[in-house]
Amino acid sequence: MWHHKTIVGLFKVRHYLNDELREGNGHIGYAIHAKHRRQGYATKGLALVLKEAKHIIKEDEIYFCCFKYNKASIKAQIKNGAVIHHSDDVDTFLRLKKENIK
Repeated sequence: MWHHKTIVGLFKVRHYLNDELREGNGHIGYAIHAKHRRQGYATKGLALVLKEAKHIIKEDEIYFCCFKYNKASIKAQIKNGAVIHHSDDVDTFLRLKKENIK
């Protein structure tokens, strides 16, 4: 039997941080296709990515960044153990200690 597979999102892991990434996009970026949002894909996908990322990222913390208005992304990161580190006028920056990855 053939099963239809649908790509609902994309996750990108940056194995190391340079100064620009440390102050900007961080280790992990992701996007969920608009028609698949609000279904838990970001939270679940991020959990799966974090299980792998904790073995390849050298820093003790995973760095995240997203637009302040992107409440869904902030929520997905917090559900996976991240905490808000700081914000500016545009972005919210979160951190997740690798020891806290489930």
